[in-house]
Formats: sequence, C-alpha cells, structure tokens
Amino acid sequence: MKREYLDLTRLIERLHRRFLDVLRAELNRLGIKNINSVQALLLANIGDEEITIRDLVERGYYQGSNVSYNIKKLTELGYLEQKPAP
Repeated sequence: MKREYLDLTRLIERLHRRFLDVLRAELNRLGIKNINSVQALLLANIGDEEITIRDLVERGYYQGSNVSYNIKKLTELGYLEQKPAP
C-alpha cells in the first residue's frame, strides 16, 4: 500500500475518535449520563428509520463489535423500540 493511503486511514481513524470526544463533551453538557458517545452516534444515524442491526453494520453506520449490546442498552433506556424481524 502506498504511504499516502496509510496516512489517510490513520487520519480518518483519528478524526472519528475526536468526533466521539466531541459527542461525549456535548452529552455531558446536556446532562445526559445514561448513554455514551457511540450510542449517541448510533441514534443519530438511525434517526426515524426502521433498520435492522445487520443494515447498521453493512451501511457503515456502526463500527465495532458491540452493536447488539448498544442496541439492547438503548432499547432498555427507551431511546429505541426493538421488534423482531418478520
């Protein structure tokens, strides 16, 4: 791989981490203590859509291995409504 490509991937990852830091600070400012920045980003990406967990991962809305845990937590807290797929 070319050096420029590797540098770009590192910058994108760093930008993503910084964005999560901004989300964390905004949640703290708003007094929201029951969700984390990754969960807030999930909520922002889902919006008003009905979407499957598989679609979240495939569309790139969620990067990580704990998507099921985060969806379960957001459902328990009342941020999402989860229904079984037909």
